[in-house]
Amino acid sequence: MENTPILSVKDLHIQFVLRERKLNAIRGASLDLYKGETLAIVGESGSGKSVLTKAFIGMTDKNGTITSGSINYDGMDLATFKTEKQWREIRGKKISMVMQDPMTSLNPLRKIGPQIQESIELNQGLKGAEAKAEALRMLEAVGIPDPERRYNQYPHEFSGGMRQRVVIAIAVACRPEILICDEPTTALDVTIQAQILELISNLQKELHMTIIYITHDLGVVAHVADRVAVMYAGQIVEVGLVDEIFYNAWHPYTWALLSALPQLGVKGEKLPTIDGTPPNLFNEIHGDAFAPRNRHALGIDFVQEPPFFQVSPTHRVKTWYLDPRAPKIERPRSISRLSDIMKHQADADDVVLPHEDPNREALIQVRNLQVAFGNGRRKFVAVDNVNFDIYRGETFALVGESGSGKTTIGRAILRINPVTKGEVLYKGRKINGKISKSLDREVIQGCQMVFQDPMASLNERAKVDYIISEGLRNFHLYKDEADREKKVQDALIEVGLLPEFASRFPHEFSGGQRQRIGIARALIMQPEFVVADEPISALDVSIRAQVLNLLNELKKTRGLTYLFVAHDLSVVRFFSDRIAVISKGRIVELAESEEIFRHPLHPYTQSLLSAVPIPDPEIEKAKKLFVYDPSIHDYSVDKPTWCEIIPGHFVYGNERELDGYRKTLNV
Repeated sequence: MENTPILSVKDLHIQFVLRERKLNAIRGASLDLYKGETLAIVGESGSGKSVLTKAFIGMTDKNGTITSGSINYDGMDLATFKTEKQWREIRGKKISMVMQDPMTSLNPLRKIGPQIQESIELNQGLKGAEAKAEALRMLEAVGIPDPERRYNQYPHEFSGGMRQRVVIAIAVACRPEILICDEPTTALDVTIQAQILELISNLQKELHMTIIYITHDLGVVAHVADRVAVMYAGQIVEVGLVDEIFYNAWHPYTWALLSALPQLGVKGEKLPTIDGTPPNLFNEIHGDAFAPRNRHALGIDFVQEPPFFQVSPTHRVKTWYLDPRAPKIERPRSISRLSDIMKHQADADDVVLPHEDPNREALIQVRNLQVAFGNGRRKFVAVDNVNFDIYRGETFALVGESGSGKTTIGRAILRINPVTKGEVLYKGRKINGKISKSLDREVIQGCQMVFQDPMASLNERAKVDYIISEGLRNFHLYKDEADREKKVQDALIEVGLLPEFASRFPHEFSGGQRQRIGIARALIMQPEFVVADEPISALDVSIRAQVLNLLNELKKTRGLTYLFVAHDLSVVRFFSDRIAVISKGRIVELAESEEIFRHPLHPYTQSLLSAVPIPDPEIEKAKKLFVYDPSIHDYSVDKPTWCEIIPGHFVYGNERELDGYRKTLNV
């Protein structure tokens, strides 16, 4: 790393005018970027990560203005740029950006190839056949097979991971010096995420790029970053080498972020969370912005903003804790002990497992389930021959990549998706196909769903009061209007929201609060069984911890049973009793949570586990990615079966594979 930064931000202030009010989105941020490095910027939603980096390419929105400070790059101050002509010399050619959602970054009406070619023609000066040849080379470089055919396809014909590769191809086709990746893997599966991270790393080496990652996934940070900058309320509060941030952090906000990780959770105990909410940036902030959420804040934190203190030549922190006059503060347990903590979790034997109870009751039973869409030649079998039981009081997790059939199974159980073959039993009674009105009513009340996207699943034109009580109204589960209102208020309080929120609309809430509204809507029906479909995938680390704690607390107080659908195995380990791993519509392995982590047998399970980003740089940098190839299975003669290899541990394979699994387990 060179000593002279290639880009230097000094005391930058960015202001937005919204409804005639001034919002101070960036409040005096300073940051240096060095040639060839990978810098990760982390922080909660709304901390200013994207706004700061969009200022480097003149995309701060028409309402946003740089009010003071400088962005020095290549002898120019980008903060003084006013015209689009000036920005065109920088944007793409020198500094390029990969956006978070590839579908909104691509033109759905244009073929993929011409979109990449346009970027090449604008920034590399190539034309016609030369530009097309370069576009095909870029498609190949980002790992898209059969580039000639793919060149003429539209965005909707690509999977999420493939679309993200195309967006990367467009950004990299400009041959930029600096590449900004804004949450490039948030919506992707862990296996696809690992491939995209490896792709960006290989392109960085090949093209000698400098990379800025914007992310809230600390596992990704541990994997890719050389240095880390932590942002809070529009300021950079700590910056240092990746090891310094993970093992020797000093800002209380960094501690809070690291403590809220699911990997540090112990089953049966609450995950640490960050108290309160980020400050309102419409208001003037006095002192340290994090002080109101910091249980160990000093008196001066509420009065005077702290300066930066130098911990080492590469590590600076904006906290009064490092002032020589400050009292000695004890730091929380370090994440450097992550492997020890995870081992301790695995050795814990005092966890009660509902499926081991001799008096257990199977609340949901799935038998030879098949779900198909379309018919005839266009028939697509999404789920095939799936069998499992969910016992009262347990959390049963379904884990797999996008398109594996997880959500389809959850929806089939709740009668949203019709069952093609097999049956679903609720308390021993078949509930798929035609059933009586009274049983249908019982199923709707007793089985509820919490959806993945809290914004899409809430009616944005309805107030919270109506959204939560819709089920009550449909089934007349209240005596009078006063009783209905009380039930809504009780449901809001139970999920940690204020009763007065009932009169607001969904857009007035944060993502975590919207997810709580979705949970309240499900709970007001007094269900026994809840399908939680990726309920935390769209949330920040700290908000995730709050929602997981809430779901666990409700499980205890209400005696709930969960089907938890997820692709993040680190969360599943903390939260679930048993895990079923699903690949292309078929369950390939099923066992207790810790057993799956200790002894993953099926190659697909092994690939999922190898791809999970672990928030510990030492572990993450030494990790080897295992890519699953379905062609390793030869089922032409030796047919596969579903086998209980040891008590409680089931796996799908033929006799040759099962013998190998038995040897692995020494049975």
